[in-house]
Amino acid sequence: MEIEVTIIMPSYNRYPLNLLSLYALEKQSFDLSKMEVILIDDASTDQTPKIKEYCPPYHFQYILNRTNVGVAASRNTGLRHARGEIIIVLDAETIVPPNYVTLNRQHHLTHEKSVVIAGSKRGRIYTFLSPDFTTNQINAIYKWSEKNSLFKQRLEEAVSQELTLSTLRTHNSLLQEPQQVVKREDIDDIKKLCSLVKYKSYANKLLKYLKGNFDSSPLRWMACLGFLSIKRSFMEQVGGYEEDFKGWGSEDAEFAYRLYKANANFIIEEDLETYHQEHPPSSSKEEDANRNRLLFQLKHPVLDVSIRALHSIHPKDYGLMEKIILEHQSLTASFPNEFHEFNQAILTLLHQIRINIAENRPPVNLVQNSGIGDDSIAMERILIERDQIQSYGKYDHLVWLFDKLSTV
Repeated sequence: MEIEVTIIMPSYNRYPLNLLSLYALEKQSFDLSKMEVILIDDASTDQTPKIKEYCPPYHFQYILNRTNVGVAASRNTGLRHARGEIIIVLDAETIVPPNYVTLNRQHHLTHEKSVVIAGSKRGRIYTFLSPDFTTNQINAIYKWSEKNSLFKQRLEEAVSQELTLSTLRTHNSLLQEPQQVVKREDIDDIKKLCSLVKYKSYANKLLKYLKGNFDSSPLRWMACLGFLSIKRSFMEQVGGYEEDFKGWGSEDAEFAYRLYKANANFIIEEDLETYHQEHPPSSSKEEDANRNRLLFQLKHPVLDVSIRALHSIHPKDYGLMEKIILEHQSLTASFPNEFHEFNQAILTLLHQIRINIAENRPPVNLVQNSGIGDDSIAMERILIERDQIQSYGKYDHLVWLFDKLSTV
């Protein structure tokens, strides 16, 4: 029977969490004979290779990378082996409910260039205790058990004694390998599974802002992070994921931006739920994120991308970001041959924020660090352009951005 849907799941040292993710896909309401799952083992050093013997009721491919190449390259490997026209991209530690594949597929039957993303129903779930959990994670697990009686019951079964923060810490410190807390039978009962999930309150902030204005907002691509579904032909047209991104972060944002530039039809499906299995953080996560954010701006030196650096020196404000971008679009459309030095100065200063952070320096003294202030004549021209733009009276937010960057 013809494969309609391919699920691509890169995995690096996520065993045994990835077993529960694969098991959840066995419970899909979609016709499993028309679905395949490709798990790309990115040279894991744990027990992930055991999964090559996995025999689920859907079509399954296990692909081993001989060296660790990163999530972007691994997703592209999955794409090259995919047989379905509908591609769903998931992380290997993500559990999805039974309607996940069906909901994604429905949109692709009626929309061209469609990219389906989840709504605000995104949560985290502690399926295993890990000896590598941080103190903060153990505290969070215990705090969640105080609010969730079923989860507390699961923990007490694992700890085999009355649950207190002290007993949990002691028990976890003695573990030699991950210990299962959430079981397969919990996945069999979707209501029980959902009751164990802690939903993320912050996941809805951008979507809440975009509500009612999603199709026209220049920020809509920023909501397309992490998991998505897309037609294979469109994914190939855009070029897949950028493989220069190594480690954690930004490969999904960069891909989303290229989809946006290719006129993707982004669809928010509020009923799509994803449950991320919590795991120990990578020791290099912050370093990877800072390096990759800088790389993203280097690859796309435009205000639409660089404006995200503003978060590092000013409280996150999507309304402000949108106004700045729209004013910049209006300015360049009205004066295509003017204000080049002013516009370039903004990009340079936003770029300098990322450089400072990547080099473990605070994002301050941007004018000095970027070298813009070294040429007094050029700086004077930039300031003249700034004053002229301000005189028009309709670019106040763009001018504010320049002033903020110049004085931080």
